[in-house]
Amino acid sequence: MLSRVSVLRVIFPQPGFFIGDTRLSLAVNGYGVLETSFMGGLDWWAEMPPGWHAVETTIAAPHGFSRKKMYRLEVRPELVTIAVLDYSRMWGNMTDSPKSVTFVPR
Repeated sequence: MLSRVSVLRVIFPQPGFFIGDTRLSLAVNGYGVLETSFMGGLDWWAEMPPGWHAVETTIAAPHGFSRKKMYRLEVRPELVTIAVLDYSRMWGNMTDSPKSVTFVPR
């Protein structure tokens, strides 16, 4: 029998000019999966079961302050779910919803 594997891919493209760099963390379903540089952006993926998954970003700020954003993303059977995240300079955090979510064949 063929595997019915689905994939979740989360992308945060490198931002343009930004005064300072900080740490950006990614958690999926409550588990930390990546810690990287905010200025470096991120491109993370993993095989996931179909269904809804919690994706949380944390932007570390100076003096122990951080900004978090939670998304619920649907992973569809046998497809790659691609979520592209965006940053709001106005709010100093990721936007309330992903810039785009697409589903492509595996």
